[in-house]
Amino acid sequence: MELNDLTIFQCVATAGSMSEAARIMGYAQSNITERIRLLEEELTVRLFERTNRGVILLPEGEKLLEYATIILIQIDEIQRHYKKIPLKIGCTQTIALNYFELTKVIPYQPAIELIIEGTDRLEKMYASKEIDVLITNKRTSLDSNVLFYEEVGRLSASDIQDVCLISRDKECPYRKMMLSLINPQTCKVVEVDSIYLMIDLIKKGVGWSILPKRFFLEKQNQSLLFAPIEQQVPIYIVGNQKDRQHVRLFLEQSNDLI
Repeated sequence: MELNDLTIFQCVATAGSMSEAARIMGYAQSNITERIRLLEEELTVRLFERTNRGVILLPEGEKLLEYATIILIQIDEIQRHYKKIPLKIGCTQTIALNYFELTKVIPYQPAIELIIEGTDRLEKMYASKEIDVLITNKRTSLDSNVLFYEEVGRLSASDIQDVCLISRDKECPYRKMMLSLINPQTCKVVEVDSIYLMIDLIKKGVGWSILPKRFFLEKQNQSLLFAPIEQQVPIYIVGNQKDRQHVRLFLEQSNDLI
């Protein structure tokens, strides 16, 4: 049995299907299926019940999941202690901009390394152990907890504007929230590729958008208008309990968030 077998097993158990685990880890589904088959053969037990909708953990699978979780966490802690490996946090661009200012990340101890990618890519990186923690404002197929709820509102340069700026990413929660609040018949919708461009357009009075309150709190953006709304955006975190605690401590000390 190899450690990667336990990683694959853990991913299948969490995702609930071989195909989803293959997507997350970036493997061929046939490879995932074969590794699970060989693992069951080696242990001489059935770990999963196969169904049309995916897989269900059997009692022996639930027990192995307990063992695998403990083993993988301990291996990670051993490597981190002896190799002085930084905590690798993967997050989306918006979260990095709002909550992980580099002037606070660089000197922080224990050391933090920030990886900025889209949620789909971060899921694969987490499954393949390239990152230790995943933080996202989107639903993820991985086992996640809500880290905190983000205050959002209408960010604009003036009270009257009829151009709505939204992310091109159709899974963006701010985009979804905005589209649920506006009337496309009376408001022109413009898709924007990056948050940097969106903020620049808002400052120039081109349009407005639904964005986190944190953007308004930035010194360079306080000339803008911010109108809060009742809805909030959950920020999700994926990772073991110890790593999640490190992240919470960083946010407490650097952002007064939690």
